[in-house]
Amino acid sequence: MLQESNSLLVVVVVGMVACLLSLVAVPTVRRVAVRTGVLDEPEQGKMHTGATPYFGGLAIGLSALLIPSLFQDWSREAAYIGVAAIMVSVCGLVDDLRNLNPFVRLAVEVIAASIAVHAGARMEVFGNWLDIGLTVVWLVVITNSFNLLDNMDGAAGSIATATGLALVVAAVLQQQVLVGALAAAVAGACVGFLVYNWHPASIFMGDAGSLLLGFLLAVISLKLRWSTDHVASITAVVMIMFPAVFDTTLVVVSRVRAGRSIMVGGTDHTSHRLHGLGLPVRWVAVSLGLFATICATLGVMVGRGVIHPATALLPLILAASVAFVPLLKMRVYASGAGRISVLGADDSA
Repeated sequence: MLQESNSLLVVVVVGMVACLLSLVAVPTVRRVAVRTGVLDEPEQGKMHTGATPYFGGLAIGLSALLIPSLFQDWSREAAYIGVAAIMVSVCGLVDDLRNLNPFVRLAVEVIAASIAVHAGARMEVFGNWLDIGLTVVWLVVITNSFNLLDNMDGAAGSIATATGLALVVAAVLQQQVLVGALAAAVAGACVGFLVYNWHPASIFMGDAGSLLLGFLLAVISLKLRWSTDHVASITAVVMIMFPAVFDTTLVVVSRVRAGRSIMVGGTDHTSHRLHGLGLPVRWVAVSLGLFATICATLGVMVGRGVIHPATALLPLILAASVAFVPLLKMRVYASGAGRISVLGADDSA
């Protein structure tokens, strides 16, 4: 077995190798995307102004899953999680290449989440079979919430990096080397990808990357053996994923209030609203990364029993509410049909 005294070193090395692998893999898949014409074309409701290649998610997935899978101690549960993550990523890739039926995509995500539950990723609330259903729903929601976060250069990557690093710290403190290594690989892969995805981005991760990141980070947070009771453990998980929950809630409430379909994409997310308030794209990504860092750090502290759940969660909810209301009231929808855009936002920023 891996020695506990070497856990930090192992995790750091895995993160660095994943980062280097991502740095090499991203330009490679970018060339493939350009040659095969797999490009995200600019259109109304999108921020970029030039055709940008996809496939960044393939590089992230390869970098995040390859190194941990080489561990001698890679368990059957970890293998199940890897297979489930690949399923989700492939589903996203198909969606990138051609519009996949949303019910097919949902079915794949439910199956992948069920596999993760079988591998030990579970929210323990009721203490019975209801926990299985709750966990599957949570994993599917967070997976798609991260997909929604991928809407501006550097946004999803910054949030995933901050979240992954917090999970690394929690895993090392709990001496869960394999969980920590997987979290480090995810964070490292995101850092390598961000070099090319930072504004102005030369590649996008696409659904293949955003769905993968959401799924893996959600699973890792549930695989951690938190040293507190169930209430604190669930609170920790929710706080770690709070940026994704906040953005999804904001978008859904906003579109329902406006009588618009929640399935129609557009620039009405937290990132777009911050940009509409005058923040440059790069500073939006930095701000979201800092927000994710604060949420994840508080979550880890709650999970470790350092602070009481209410002490961390109530101020966070209060602060989020204060920000939520003015963001929700922003005039973001142009009149008439069509895609959504933040009025007054400069798409070339």
